[in-house]
Amino acid sequence: MQTSAVQHLLFAVMPQWYCHIAKPFKQLMRDGISLNMYYCIQILQNCGQSLTMSELARYMHIPKQQMTKLCNKLIEQQFVERLPDPDDRRIIRLSLTDRAQEYTERFLREDASYYKDLLESMDAQDRETFQQALSGLHEVFIHLRSSAPDNIQKEG
Repeated sequence: MQTSAVQHLLFAVMPQWYCHIAKPFKQLMRDGISLNMYYCIQILQNCGQSLTMSELARYMHIPKQQMTKLCNKLIEQQFVERLPDPDDRRIIRLSLTDRAQEYTERFLREDASYYKDLLESMDAQDRETFQQALSGLHEVFIHLRSSAPDNIQKEG
């Protein structure tokens, strides 16, 4: 498929994705958690390790100054803690707290019921097609992580 056809399809899907997936997800956020804060938590969870502020900023594709503000909010909410790097005391690493793990588990258990209802409203064939499409997107996005630091290129 040519790039222009893929681009056309992407732009055709975006409004529906926003309506059925992104907007409801944003409305589920609570406890003073923004989407970017949630994304940071997910990145740290998926990496399974602590990251420096620079690594996290590169991964999120945002300036380090913005990442500093975001991390300060996460620290205030007790979702992230700063830890000294064992190999270089000049480096500060960011690590998730137990509270962050509990938040994401509760979110999936209690708040994400909208998606369960959405999926159950689909017939079996549409749900299978949707799952395959998401699996394909997930694989493509894993390959796009080439701009992320090598040490966080872990499957999420």
